[in-house]
Amino acid sequence: MVVTVQEEGSVRWGHILFPPVVEAPHGLFRPLHPLVDFGLPALGTLLILGLFFKSVLSAKPNYVLLSYLVLIAAMVCWRWRARRKFGRLGEPIVRVDRAEIYLRLPQSLHPSHLQVPLADLRTLVVKGAPGQRSYVFERHVGKPLAVRPGFGRLDSRVLGFLQRTLPASIPVEVHEPPTFFGAIRGE
Repeated sequence: MVVTVQEEGSVRWGHILFPPVVEAPHGLFRPLHPLVDFGLPALGTLLILGLFFKSVLSAKPNYVLLSYLVLIAAMVCWRWRARRKFGRLGEPIVRVDRAEIYLRLPQSLHPSHLQVPLADLRTLVVKGAPGQRSYVFERHVGKPLAVRPGFGRLDSRVLGFLQRTLPASIPVEVHEPPTFFGAIRGE
């Protein structure tokens, strides 16, 4: 398996804690970082325990601090579960395998995903301006599925990946929005 990292510009300090998007042959991924997932919660736990024991020694125990420990434990369990489910590459942003397309929807109120079987898909139509595109999955039978994932600056990478990896029997059509004067003329 070949994994490539494409940088957009120079290396930024934010990539130390939040690694850049990785492109694998079967998808685009944002890798999980063990320092963020487990190191920072461990540091927070030590800080909260220190503050709790200081409050106990001053004869004014602050039990609210223990509720923060429960919050940190829940966060660590959630990240551990994601690491176990998706592996070290993390949850895919977009994945195309032999059977389906997996598309993460990060802009939803509750982050979710969409899975569309390739056998049901006739055409993928991408509408809108870069960064604000909507993806319409036109199926052979039934209504088309339209989603607006909100990938932002990753939108061009997702679109390029889908154009390269979808089978030739499923065309990807990109409909750019008309210009202001084009909309007035009815184009």
